[in-house]
Amino acid sequence: MAIKSEGNVAAAGRRHRAAQRLLLNGSAAALLTCLPGLATAQTVPIEATTGAADRTNPDASNGGSGDIVVTARKQSERLLDVPQSVTALSGADLGKLNATQFRDFANTVPGLQFTTSGAGQTQVNIRGVTTGTSGSQTVGIYVDDVPYGASTSFAQAGQLALDQGLFDLDHVEVLRGPQGTLYGASALGGVIKYVPNAPDLNDFGGTGQAGVSSTRGGGTSYNGAAAVNVPLASDVAALRVGGYYSRDGGFVDNVALGDRDVDRSRVYGARLDLLVKPTDRLSIRLVGTGQNIRREGRGTVDYDFDRSPRFGDLQQNRLVPEPFDQEFRLASGTISYDFGGAELTSISSYQTVRSTLHLDYSALFVPLLGATAGIPLRSAEVTIDPRTDKFAQEVRLQSSGTRTLEWLVGGFYTHESSNSHQLIAGTNPNGTAFAVPILDIQLPAKYKEIAGFGNVTLNVTDMLSLTGGIRYAHNEQRFAQTGGGLLGGSTPTRRSDENVTTWLASAQYKFSQDANIYARYATGYRPGGPNAVSNDPATGQPLAQPTFGADRLKNYELGFKAQTADRKFAIDLAGYRIDWSDIQLVVTRNGLSLISNAAGGARIWGSELTLTARPTRDFVVTGAFGYTDAKLRAADADLGARKGERLPDVPKFTAAVSADYGLPDVGIKPRVGATVRFISDRETSFDASPNAPQYDLGDYVSVDLRTGVSLGSVEAQLFARNLFDERGQLSGDARLSLLGGPVQVAVLQPRTIGLSLSKRF
Repeated sequence: MAIKSEGNVAAAGRRHRAAQRLLLNGSAAALLTCLPGLATAQTVPIEATTGAADRTNPDASNGGSGDIVVTARKQSERLLDVPQSVTALSGADLGKLNATQFRDFANTVPGLQFTTSGAGQTQVNIRGVTTGTSGSQTVGIYVDDVPYGASTSFAQAGQLALDQGLFDLDHVEVLRGPQGTLYGASALGGVIKYVPNAPDLNDFGGTGQAGVSSTRGGGTSYNGAAAVNVPLASDVAALRVGGYYSRDGGFVDNVALGDRDVDRSRVYGARLDLLVKPTDRLSIRLVGTGQNIRREGRGTVDYDFDRSPRFGDLQQNRLVPEPFDQEFRLASGTISYDFGGAELTSISSYQTVRSTLHLDYSALFVPLLGATAGIPLRSAEVTIDPRTDKFAQEVRLQSSGTRTLEWLVGGFYTHESSNSHQLIAGTNPNGTAFAVPILDIQLPAKYKEIAGFGNVTLNVTDMLSLTGGIRYAHNEQRFAQTGGGLLGGSTPTRRSDENVTTWLASAQYKFSQDANIYARYATGYRPGGPNAVSNDPATGQPLAQPTFGADRLKNYELGFKAQTADRKFAIDLAGYRIDWSDIQLVVTRNGLSLISNAAGGARIWGSELTLTARPTRDFVVTGAFGYTDAKLRAADADLGARKGERLPDVPKFTAAVSADYGLPDVGIKPRVGATVRFISDRETSFDASPNAPQYDLGDYVSVDLRTGVSLGSVEAQLFARNLFDERGQLSGDARLSLLGGPVQVAVLQPRTIGLSLSKRF
């Protein structure tokens, strides 16, 4: 029966006291601990580009003979010469994959894992640096040289990684291993850089693209995009304008509401890019970009622990809709001036991110509150509304050209304001709204950081070079919790500040211009911060630690890169050991949900191997293989983990083989290609996890095919993803199963067949 206004105060008081007793005994606290991380985990590898082909050349996939140029070290250089593990995918690579969003290319990069519930709701991990759900990012994400998203753990930054629309990109760089020296905070596992095409000062031109596909058991997907480059004054100014729209038809049905393809989504955006070069020495670039994501529901299927669907193939049972919306806006200005022997670069940016996600937690809250607090409910909906406003400024001065001593010095500043409104609302058994919110809180936070960094490279000989780097950063944070509800309450404002230093040392020996070996030592960190803890009413002291510290990571890496002089064969091999200490965990202490640093740490051993063979200009075979052995070094009660247990969601073995063959001498230039991928078994959590029972994802194999033709400047491609319609389980979230709910599993997109067309002019 709905609560009437008469007696509401007394009834609410009784329920509030019962709920508080429940919270303090740890059960509800464990439940609330789950709320910051509301995604499912996906781990996929593999298929990297190496120094064997020019991925910035539109014809690279057909055997272009140039070199890959990247900016991993904040300077343009051949990928083959960078003494660290980097994968670069050009716009041509992304087009070959028919990629429109992050999930479409992430499975081509060795060592890259991600968790997702659909477009925009993604957590990214590299080289197994994860304990499952994470409060803040472990991978830095950049648009050109601009860092994306919040640096704190209070705006769901760890689960809302940028899902950038992939049209009109020059390339994407994935930097593996910690990048703390040049990229700073939250680059523990590495960095992902989206590098859009820059305006061309001389040539008018453009490109257009359209595609359509159909998914077995799902809806129809389609996409379209266009970009045009307009020189405003030859050699002086140019404007590049682009826009894109994609609709994913989805394939998961909600049996409770009778809604088909609930994971259908739309991603659309636009970009304005103005480049002005008044002189040969001065360059000014102004960029404005915006992107919206609209998704109708979560793309997960309900399973039981025997790995069988609870409600049927590709079906879920959600009592309330679970839409997701996000708006991202970014304005940036880059000014560069070449003094002759050194170049000064200033990058200013301002961004806003507005997200709203809805989640059905009825399977957990309804039985829990009914049995322990006497609150009869039909459903419980979680709404989270994180918002971030961020200003960032970087200035750096670096030497120009190749010389005995090369150097870079710089400074960085960021000021961030964020807030996350978290609401848990229930409905009565008759479907009317429950009168009192279960939880209704605001989490306003401020983050300021100032840092200085520098790199020095000594070219001892033409063959041997040594590099050292350092970054010193100071951050200050402020956080509060306001609001209430049955399970919530306000906490005093908490503050924290910390100083962190990161290091880099590397050595590289070149056997020739086409072969080198390198050794690299690098460190990274993720900022600590204040905790949302209440004070003891008797003593006035916090009931738990008021702050948590930065977690830190050390990476030891040895690598070998080589290609034959004719670029017909190439190898990219890296082996590494990672020591991860003071790991940040979302835990329950004294009945409170907070972030703590683990007493023990983790050690990760791994290797990545990519082999490329190009026996003829038009026949390319690539094999990419990964091995990751990620384990805890000590037992941890908060995780429910024993010493030596594998980290969740990380496959030990991954492999992919890709082949493409074309006939360039034929008028229509026909081509065919295929990719086969293997992912070994994974577990979703630890053996005795108090928050999410362990679920076995098993292993899987997938096969993709593609064929296409070129007619002048027009290219057409027919493709099939997951040809044999395998129901591979990419990830699983078992938090709702604590009281009998299902495991929410992300599965491979069912067999999808599509056609894409593109034209350059």
